[in-house]
Amino acid sequence: MKIKKAKYIRVSSLEQKSERQIEVEDNIKLYEDKISGLIPFKERPAGKRLMKDIENKKINYVIIHSVDRLGRNVVEMQKQLNWFIENKVQVFAENIRMELLNEDGTMNSIAKMIIDLLGSVATLEIEALKERQMQGIKIAKAKGIYKGRKQGATMSDKDYLKRHKDVVNLLKDGLSLNKISKLTGKAFVTVKAVKLKLEFTQTNNNINN
Repeated sequence: MKIKKAKYIRVSSLEQKSERQIEVEDNIKLYEDKISGLIPFKERPAGKRLMKDIENKKINYVIIHSVDRLGRNVVEMQKQLNWFIENKVQVFAENIRMELLNEDGTMNSIAKMIIDLLGSVATLEIEALKERQMQGIKIAKAKGIYKGRKQGATMSDKDYLKRHKDVVNLLKDGLSLNKISKLTGKAFVTVKAVKLKLEFTQTNNNINN
């Protein structure tokens, strides 16, 4: 089978330079997004074009600078890699100088390890952030300047779901509550509350429609 290569590049903004990721050889089609990594791959302009060309059998080999170019979190990275696997597309990560898929189309064990490691790092960052927030609250309380939420204050379901948009997205992806809690660093009871509010909101929308 003829190898039809493409290189995918993503930088976070129009101001950010992409030269570090651009080393394109002849006969390699370039797809470049200047967009936030929070946007899912399939919703990015160049990402959508690349996926369409893959479906049309124009591309079967994709070069990326690193795995984290594919998604905002471990789940998104894994989902996009699974899509490439399903469409029989090889993926080459330049930062580790290796192809991510085996000859039989399964994921390389080292690639899987890297994705799991990225997930662990993300979890540690979330825990560190929560710890800093708690320390900040303790200091504010000691100085008598921490007010907290006003007694009796409530948050609408819409605002609550917006606040926990990461949980909502993962619920829609079909992940279990335990898995979502682990990936987001949020308490299981919070994840469950989001699930209940989301189901309630969806039910109301269906009734109103």
